[in-house]
Amino acid sequence: MNNYFRVLGVKSNANENDIKRAYRRLSNQYHPDKLLGASEEERELAAIKLHQVKQAYEVLSDPKQRAAFIKDFNNVIVTDPAAAMQEMWDQFYP
Repeated sequence: MNNYFRVLGVKSNANENDIKRAYRRLSNQYHPDKLLGASEEERELAAIKLHQVKQAYEVLSDPKQRAAFIKDFNNVIVTDPAAAMQEMWDQFYP
């Protein structure tokens, strides 16, 4: 399960404006028209990242989907503790 807050680079208590601002910034950054000098591999990675950003925005911009995501995300069973610890480490020490 992706952490959509992390994908957009916002805190879990971010308001609608913060989420929209982060979405616009990231979608502009990863948009294919902005990657004119990039290699094909970079464009493919940017397309994947852009898809993740769009998906995160769709969930977090809708209050019902956001509430369901937070509820589900808080109930996730950690299957790989090492990966979970690495993710926590990366959040505090980017």
